Amino acid sequence: MSSTHHLLLASLLVLARRDEHATVLRLAQATGLERAAVEAALAELDRAGYVDAERVRLSMGGLAAAMLLGPAKSARRPRRAPLAA
Repeated sequence: MSSTHHLLLASLLVLARRDEHATVLRLAQATGLERAAVEAALAELDRAGYVDAERVRLSMGGLAAAMLLGPAKSARRPRRAPLAA
């Protein structure tokens, strides 16, 4: 499994835990990946049985994999709060 796959599985898990609807655009924003890269990786994960790419949802196998893999490092650096003066 590639780091992109891991990143998407972890992001889908985070969105599910927040009870937020996952979309390709939301995943692209969350991961810093291009939309086309998210769509391609979702299709690969769908073929492997980890996600339902049409619904942008984890399968039971994908949920188990995401839980076992743990958090992924984001492609983007998280924003830090400004330091207090």
